[in-house]
Amino acid sequence: MSVIIGVISVLTVHDAIPVMIGSELGSSLVNGLVSIAYSSDPTQFERAFAAATLGDNFNICCLFIIFPVELITGVLEICGKWIVDLLVSEQGIKFKTLELLTDPVNNFILQVNDEELRNASLYPEMFDEHHTFVLRCVFYNGSRIYNCPYNHIFSYTHMTDRAIGWIVLISSITVLIFCLISIVYFIQKLLDERVSKNVRKLLSKECPGAWKPCTGYTVMLVGLLVTLLLQSNSIFNSSLTPMVGSGVVTLEEMYPLVMGSNIGGSFSGVLAALSADSSRFEKSLHMAMCQVLYNIFGTLMFYVVPATRQLPIYMSKRLGQIENEYRWFIIVFILVFFVILPAIVIFLTLLPDFVIVGVFTLILILTLIFACICYLQKVAPQMLPTWLWDWKILPIYLRSLKPYDPFMTKIFTNIPFIGGFFDRPYSKDKIGRKKSIIEENIDKLVRLSRHTQV
Repeated sequence: MSVIIGVISVLTVHDAIPVMIGSELGSSLVNGLVSIAYSSDPTQFERAFAAATLGDNFNICCLFIIFPVELITGVLEICGKWIVDLLVSEQGIKFKTLELLTDPVNNFILQVNDEELRNASLYPEMFDEHHTFVLRCVFYNGSRIYNCPYNHIFSYTHMTDRAIGWIVLISSITVLIFCLISIVYFIQKLLDERVSKNVRKLLSKECPGAWKPCTGYTVMLVGLLVTLLLQSNSIFNSSLTPMVGSGVVTLEEMYPLVMGSNIGGSFSGVLAALSADSSRFEKSLHMAMCQVLYNIFGTLMFYVVPATRQLPIYMSKRLGQIENEYRWFIIVFILVFFVILPAIVIFLTLLPDFVIVGVFTLILILTLIFACICYLQKVAPQMLPTWLWDWKILPIYLRSLKPYDPFMTKIFTNIPFIGGFFDRPYSKDKIGRKKSIIEENIDKLVRLSRHTQV
């Protein structure tokens, strides 16, 4: 989100709001990668993957309601503008938390000319192809700057900006993966029996007396404050995923923490906007406030309202069950949520607003009808015609992943190095030996027949 605020001078706030919603949708990909660390234990992996997708399901629910409403009414843009008019005199506020530690490291690795880089995004014709945006002490033609004020790793290199960018990108991804693995390992070691009991006892506490309904909102406030200090909701949510996988925290207890984390993460965008230069200060602050309002409206709809509070949690649990049964579904999930769906949203934004509203309204109506039928099938099937008591009226490939399983499993299990992950889940018997699902089914048949297996 900070990147969107940084390049808001290129976009209008109206055009940047769909980009902001898309960034919210893709922010929890890291959590899904963290959940893979629990793939060896089916039960833990099911819980961890459900926790990893909780933020995605919340954003999906918000997408199909807030996005069409925003296109029709512009409520985020209008309300954000009202708040900006009150805060416009506060330019120059700078609030640092982790930046106190990260800024010296970033400046040691690489320093760039932010002003020229911003101008290049607006007027690329002003800069030739050999122009460098890296603050250097040497140049391509061999000339040097004596008493150079720049002191970073690439200040004396003759490499092109493209080569430096690739080196920094690959190094950053490598460090990120290492940090994620370290976080999972650290939390697994930290959560011994004594610590797990203390964390469990702390999260199970409720506000006393008449304040008991405020327990979830208190937990939400904790998530908001922690994320505000970290200035990254991805880090906070990634730390919660191993706790849910280990069974220390339940999905219901994690939900208000995620809500608070989303709001706290959007407030960090406000802090970044408050420190922007005067040329883009108002638009940056406007965009940041739209993100805050998006998360607040989403929390009001899918947490404050009891009837809708369980929807994202149910969707996450169901996805965890599906993923635990069909390991290849994680690839489908990543492609759909982080590639196909954002691409469809971006394509729809190129069409007239009434087309977008019509598409999302149709999808929302069909989803509500499907949800109502599923609910009645479980609670009051007599209210439905007999042919709607189940979904057998549909072809099996439209209501189950089972027809696709042999083909998809065969493809993914043959992938070198990682093919074992996509094999069918295993459980352990009493002596600790891995037992396949086929063996478990045989054991069940033997127990039911009351015979001894030969």
